[in-house]
Amino acid sequence: MGSLGPQGPRLVRAPYTVLLLPLGTSRQDPGAQSFFLWLQRMQALERQQDALWQGLELLQRGQDWFQARLREAQQQQLRLGALGENFLTDPHSEPCGPQLAQIQKVNICLQNLIQDKETSRQQKGATQSERERGPPGCAPGRRGPTLV
Repeated sequence: MGSLGPQGPRLVRAPYTVLLLPLGTSRQDPGAQSFFLWLQRMQALERQQDALWQGLELLQRGQDWFQARLREAQQQQLRLGALGENFLTDPHSEPCGPQLAQIQKVNICLQNLIQDKETSRQQKGATQSERERGPPGCAPGRRGPTLV
């Protein structure tokens, strides 16, 4: 994937090439249509993987940024606690209103992204287990009568 950087393996994206081979058949041929649909799906998956790699890189950079801001906030809190009632004399105390709002928006977006995926998996699992259980009134593992 990549070389080792100061914080572990470095992610490197490499370009890819799509090769189209003529099938020698008409567009109405089921084999040609199937190949075309397969190729479209492969390209969509490659785009998804590219976006996921980019997101992973951003999350890693974001984690470093969040840790640095957390350390700064903890140091400010310690400094403010040491000042006690003289906190108004602290030149380092600055309100973080707009930045806090942005951080909260990012947190909500990440939470929604993760929850949507987890909810989707849970629904998929519930649907599969319902199919395995069969219709109501049947014993577990039985799917009910087979209609011929």
